[in-house]
Amino acid sequence: MDSSMYLYDVPPVFIETFCKIIDSGDDSLGWRGLAARIVPSWMEVRRTERLEAIGKSPTRELIWSWAQQNKTVGDLVNVLEDMGHYRALQLFNPQGRNHRLVITYSDVIEGTRHFHQDMKISEGSFSAVYRAVKGNETFAVKLFKQVLTLPLHTVLHL
Repeated sequence: MDSSMYLYDVPPVFIETFCKIIDSGDDSLGWRGLAARIVPSWMEVRRTERLEAIGKSPTRELIWSWAQQNKTVGDLVNVLEDMGHYRALQLFNPQGRNHRLVITYSDVIEGTRHFHQDMKISEGSFSAVYRAVKGNETFAVKLFKQVLTLPLHTVLHL
């Protein structure tokens, strides 16, 4: 998506998905974290809280209001980068921008080949480190070992 595109020109399906992502986040990654960066006053935040209370998407209301100021996809990307909201950034990935790789649990399992011994980099007392690959990216995964506790009666007899 072109970073110079105005937010009010973004296809509704993208905005709807974006709103669901932000609405489901908690404070810093939710609509309040977005509002802290784009809303000019706390009165606007209070108005948004009232809209949320009657069942409207707070993110949709914030974005619509912000879009009326001729904000662009690039402006939104900058805000999302500041928030560290990489999941939402995936929707608006303008060309030429490098974002952090988003890694899912499935990616970890596939990337480590189900924690295969050939992928193990090192091992310590509490964890093992595995190399994993996703696409052309390589990353490390730390797998903590389970600590077995002795039954209480065993401890008492020591």
